[in-house]
Amino acid sequence: MDAKILHSGIAAGSPSALLGLGLIGAGGFGRFCLDQYRGVEDVRAVAVVDVADEAAAAAAEEFGISHVSTPEELIRRKEVDIIHIATPPSTHMQLAVAALNAGKHVLTEKPLATRLEDGRAMLEAASANQRVLGVNLIMRYNPLCQCARKILEQGLLGPPIHAFHENYASDDTLPPEHWFWDPKKSGGIFIEHVVHFFDLFEMFFGEGEVVSAQEGVRPGGTGAAEVIEQVQCAVRYGDGVLANFYHGFHQCGQLDRQEIRIVCERGDIRLFGWVPTSLVVNAIVSTDEREMLEDLIPNVETTTVEMLGNEHTITNRHGTHEVDGVFRLRGDLGMKKQEVYGFVLRELLKDQIASIRDPAHIRRVDQGNGYRSLAMAVAADRKARQSRLEPER
Repeated sequence: MDAKILHSGIAAGSPSALLGLGLIGAGGFGRFCLDQYRGVEDVRAVAVVDVADEAAAAAAEEFGISHVSTPEELIRRKEVDIIHIATPPSTHMQLAVAALNAGKHVLTEKPLATRLEDGRAMLEAASANQRVLGVNLIMRYNPLCQCARKILEQGLLGPPIHAFHENYASDDTLPPEHWFWDPKKSGGIFIEHVVHFFDLFEMFFGEGEVVSAQEGVRPGGTGAAEVIEQVQCAVRYGDGVLANFYHGFHQCGQLDRQEIRIVCERGDIRLFGWVPTSLVVNAIVSTDEREMLEDLIPNVETTTVEMLGNEHTITNRHGTHEVDGVFRLRGDLGMKKQEVYGFVLRELLKDQIASIRDPAHIRRVDQGNGYRSLAMAVAADRKARQSRLEPER
């Protein structure tokens, strides 16, 4: 097959042909994605299917697209070029492989799969059929996350030392019967949710290794009714950065809150919101470095905490640095959470489409991100379960 022809009748690099998108899974998130994709010029939604037929029919009416009865029927549709899979994680592999083998491109929700062997099967199908396989790992498309990456790359606060992500998430939309709580369907919190942040921290620090992990059970549940509501793990990145992840689903909606903090030699970077919407940088730096930070941070507001005088010398980690003051810089995207969420979803889809149009395009997130984040999550989940079975003495 000519690698320049990536789907029926549409050549890579052709700017005029719209890609037809089919959605498998017409739940709340699938419909949110369809709404956001209206803002992507290169694609048009054409068909939808769901195990709840009435949900698919309602989505079809809302968005003016076709409603089909089975995933197989949607996959067979000639006008469908790319399929978005928005179904529970345990179903991703079977649906994705079928779509890829039928010559469709695939964008699947995170995680890539719930098992590594399923993830490998998906990657192999994408490679064998020369089709794009994308995973909805959106954090790399957030401008605030990219801002943090650039601060680290430019060394404006010195090298990173420690990082953490604390996620105190609401569970008021997750009733006891929701598939989220069933590890056979979701994979568990590490696999279903934390993959987002394993991938983000890989962008910050490179590949990591899970050192230890734990999980916590909601009081009152036993056997089949057991609910694992919180997990945590420690990860080592390279020789220098230690990181901690905590994710718990036990708060009311009003108290849902998250923070990422990256501690460096001369300050820290703090990102707020599970889809970060604001950023704070605390820095002890020179005036030139402060101005470089200001150039990177959107909608920046700078507060001078303390001026130390020109070329003031500070000492830490057995070294010295010349600085001018202590500063606090705040930035935001000027958007609410749902607006940011919509923006990063559109950017993700545009990135996948660019790769469909041009095989030489390097995606910010591809199937490799999906597989590596899944491998981290599987390792953390395994260690957490083992720690309960064999507690330390």
